[in-house]
Amino acid sequence: MAKGNVENYVGSALWDFNLPRAAPTCWVPPPHGFHKINVDGASSELENSSSISVVIRDSFGKVVVALSKPLQVCFTAELSEIMALEHGVLLAQELQLSRIIIESDSQNAIQAVQDKATGSSYGHIVQSILQACESFETCIFKHLSRNFNSVAHELAHSARRTRSQHLWIGVTPPCVVSV
Repeated sequence: MAKGNVENYVGSALWDFNLPRAAPTCWVPPPHGFHKINVDGASSELENSSSISVVIRDSFGKVVVALSKPLQVCFTAELSEIMALEHGVLLAQELQLSRIIIESDSQNAIQAVQDKATGSSYGHIVQSILQACESFETCIFKHLSRNFNSVAHELAHSARRTRSQHLWIGVTPPCVVSV
């Protein structure tokens, strides 16, 4: 795969696509050699707050790093989701990961990156994401059901409610152990 390409699949050499597969019923770890990054954004106009979360796990499903962060301003849900994608990519870049799969339950945010929607109102953020992706050997963006993004979802809502930022390195955040 070409360096920096945004792909819609996880390398055909890793999977036999002819085998029938049952639909997953929970979050699925990434293939060996990959890290999976789940992100979420949360916004509440009623509470005038927004937040994001990032969870990076290895192929064994172990948390490498998790972040929950309130944002300074109340943004739309869509903008919060795009900002969460950007934080996830930048954190993976900082950790010098080489092969990543980024998942979000926001179809619009994933589609904006896949379509390279740099002409949109948040195009500068999409451009930042695309530029950061050039530093990875493989960078894949996938939409997933909110049911499979529950850890990131809970962390984003916790940051919005508590208005406090947390970073966990190598441990599962206590507030999502049961999730």
